[in-house]
Amino acid sequence: MILSGEFHYWRVPDRSRWEPILKQYKSAGLNTIRIYFHWGYHSPDENIYRFDGNRDIDHLLGLCERLKLFVLAAPGPYICAETQAGGYPAWLIAKRELNIRHNAMMLWRTYDPMFAAYEVQWLQALLPIIARHQVTTNPRGCVLAVQIDNELFEKMAGILPVGLRDQMRVLAKASRDAGTTVPLFTNDGFEEGGWVPRPENAGKGGWWDSNQFGIDLYGFDKYVVFAPSSSPKSWLIDGDYSLSEWGTWDPKSIEHSIDKLEKTVRGFGGGAKESPMFIPELQGGWFNHYQLKHTYDQIYDFFGDQYTKTLFDSTLAQGVTMANVYMIYGGTNWGALGDPDVYTSYDYSACIREFGKMSMRGRNLRKTLLFAQSFAPYFSKTERVNPSASSSVENTINTQRVAVGADQPVEFTFFRNFDRKQRTTFDVTHSSPSGVFTLECKLAYKTSFIGLGQYTAQNGLRLLLSTLPIHLRMVHPDTNEEIWIVEPNEVGSLAFESSEIQVSGNMQNNVLHREGPASILSFTKQTGHTTLTTLKGRLHLIGLLPEQVSTLFADFEAGHWNPDKQRSMPVVAWGADTFYYNHHEKTLEVQYDRSQDTVNVISFKKPTDKRMRALVAPDALPFVHSFVFQEHAHEQFPLPVLVLLEQWKTRAVDFRGMKWHALLTNNNKPVWDSLDYLYTSGHSLYRTNFITPSATRPKVTLEFNARNRATVLVNGRIVGGHTTYSRQLFSPGAKIGPDPWFLGTHTYDLSPYVNRQDNLENEVIVLVDSFGLNRQAFIMNDVRNPRGIINARLNGINSTAVWEITGVDVRLLDQPYNTTGFPDENTEAVWSSTHTKIVAADKKYSFLVKASDGPFWVRTKFDHGLKNAVDSLSVPLRLHLDGTMTANVFLNDVLIGRYYGNGDGPQHDFYIPDGLVHKDGNELKMLIYSWEDTEAHVSIEGWPVDPDSGNLVQDGSVEEYMVWKDSILL
Repeated sequence: MILSGEFHYWRVPDRSRWEPILKQYKSAGLNTIRIYFHWGYHSPDENIYRFDGNRDIDHLLGLCERLKLFVLAAPGPYICAETQAGGYPAWLIAKRELNIRHNAMMLWRTYDPMFAAYEVQWLQALLPIIARHQVTTNPRGCVLAVQIDNELFEKMAGILPVGLRDQMRVLAKASRDAGTTVPLFTNDGFEEGGWVPRPENAGKGGWWDSNQFGIDLYGFDKYVVFAPSSSPKSWLIDGDYSLSEWGTWDPKSIEHSIDKLEKTVRGFGGGAKESPMFIPELQGGWFNHYQLKHTYDQIYDFFGDQYTKTLFDSTLAQGVTMANVYMIYGGTNWGALGDPDVYTSYDYSACIREFGKMSMRGRNLRKTLLFAQSFAPYFSKTERVNPSASSSVENTINTQRVAVGADQPVEFTFFRNFDRKQRTTFDVTHSSPSGVFTLECKLAYKTSFIGLGQYTAQNGLRLLLSTLPIHLRMVHPDTNEEIWIVEPNEVGSLAFESSEIQVSGNMQNNVLHREGPASILSFTKQTGHTTLTTLKGRLHLIGLLPEQVSTLFADFEAGHWNPDKQRSMPVVAWGADTFYYNHHEKTLEVQYDRSQDTVNVISFKKPTDKRMRALVAPDALPFVHSFVFQEHAHEQFPLPVLVLLEQWKTRAVDFRGMKWHALLTNNNKPVWDSLDYLYTSGHSLYRTNFITPSATRPKVTLEFNARNRATVLVNGRIVGGHTTYSRQLFSPGAKIGPDPWFLGTHTYDLSPYVNRQDNLENEVIVLVDSFGLNRQAFIMNDVRNPRGIINARLNGINSTAVWEITGVDVRLLDQPYNTTGFPDENTEAVWSSTHTKIVAADKKYSFLVKASDGPFWVRTKFDHGLKNAVDSLSVPLRLHLDGTMTANVFLNDVLIGRYYGNGDGPQHDFYIPDGLVHKDGNELKMLIYSWEDTEAHVSIEGWPVDPDSGNLVQDGSVEEYMVWKDSILL
């Protein structure tokens, strides 16, 4: 089974964090990651491709191989992903003669060979690196498959052919020419087409001729792809069949659609029914927008802790065996990486929060992933059957599936409580030719688990049905001992086929209830152990409390990573924040927080680490060992975590020292758009000068239209500003789709601010902050929606205004997204300690920001006293900002945040990437300006968070999140 999570290395600016994050993916039960490779991130200018530093993908793929994570590589060229221009580089977008993504206009494509040539160039630069890591050519490689483009419509409404065959064919051929030998797949935006050639065109090579069509579809045995990108919908696609939506939250819709799916699969013939179904993008959260009041914390609460698990369980119920959750860790839109849909944080309310804590959503998902990997020999190929179990409450059993082609027909019952009355207990009646029995089940509303049945354990004991969660199994390789981790409750039971069973332990009801063909085991305690002994061996049940299950970990080593090509016995542990098992060093790496004090490890061999001990209770299981952490050292650190900021300095923005130049012209008209100057990251700046005619004292006004945030300065002072942005189509500043550029003009009365003396020059500067280039999603043609000023006119002066422009040409930067757009951002100018008074109170700092001061820079220094104070301690930090000002924040020369205190962005707390912070000598530099007088508040603090969700709690009721690290030699 391919159990994958999305990972965007380019949203993690400090490469040193790649490894700990990916270890968390492993800890979450994933065995695969999908990676979007970002063209613009690697190519600041034409013919320049950089794969160094935090763009070193060879290192990244090698890291995946070392961590034993498979990779689904998605090189685009288009990736979407809520990033500027959908991943296309700015220099490419600026070539207006090209049809970007072959879009000739909105909703219409015309194949553009010139654009295709640039796409091929990108693939030729990138894919040879990926090819070195393919499983088909490298015995220790990690890359399983390569995705061609992303969300590229083939058809709309199932009939309208909006996709271009040449578009996909050229990309697929370029991939093969660059050395790609693994299967190719795609991810259709709305699942109405999958770019699968028709079977009647099949060549000698199989179902169809990959040489003719230039594209394979990802399937281990057959060529069928299951490729949805929207949640919670699921689709199966081929050249002749295009299924309707068949996976919403409506259970009846799911059941109806499964019937439709399986009939369609059977219609393929030729064994296609054995093909795996694949979801390249299963939504695990959602992103947040500008100008909304709610935050990612509120999005997390809206979906809840169980959301991703229930969604994933529902896809497994539909027979999906390959799925990629988008996102597992969202990361940060540092610099100007984001498109207009998203601000700095890309937390995504994901399984791993932006500052590094695995949320309860991730812990709940892990339960399903561990179960799936435990029973992968049976789960990896199933078919839907008429349920042998029925419930006394409607909408509590989703469906049943049975293993096919395995050594036993294991049955999986998908419990999912969508009862409209929100009842949490119900009876489950199981019927078979051998008889009928009834079990009770307890399941909270809108939660789910997978019940195991018709499974014969190593000791010959046959489980008929379980109505409580069995989270994982562990089989001794040389004996008939088997271990299950279960989560008992006062209602659920295990029904075994009646046989001679000896029961021992400390959590079960010792008298098995007999009903029909079943011997029913129930429990009197939620934690402990039960052993079921037969003549062939023993089955051990270890019961854990819900809070213990939330930390449960198992490392399942796939045969590909095992030189003997045999399924190895997993390492199982619980009790800590995060685990990672290092196979080479035979060590279990542990991260634990202040609420955790003991780790339990299951090992049939006595661990080597002398600090471990077997449990000493008289009836304790001999293979369960415990490890008690050393006393936390956090008492020596003052709480709450607040960082001292020192050496405050300020300086004015050096407008006069900037290199201004006249606007370009096209057909005798001024060219305003910042794209044409490659000022695509952050701000573009416009300037004009005029003489005030004092004799008539006319009213002087400025009319202009701009995207997205405009700030007007007259003679050095800010006189106002506005934002043109919309979450709606066909609206000024539309974040996606058509933008009626002729709408959105604002007028400013400059009269109160101009000089009234004869022949005295006035200076007008307009700062325009772009939220990023639109991402050319689906069949939209919006990547060139205007940025900067669209048009401008000064009224009430005697001459025509002559405008100049300046900014930062991103082609000249090593990293084209790491700029505010202010040309003086790296100027070694004179800093002053007297320009602005800084007020300090308990390591929280404030200062006045006056509109009359115009934009200015603020700089401060700090040490991270907790960093490396204890080698095993990790303390994430956040920058907290308040006030109605605008702030662009650099940390050690990396733009880590864009703050909009007027309400344009809801973010006030910015994650400080740990790998960017030094133990001492850190520099925080901020570009500050405001449309109104305000008081700015600045502090660097820890993350006091809810222990389950990871949501920020600022009322002083919880302590900051921090983790200690240790390593256990097994």
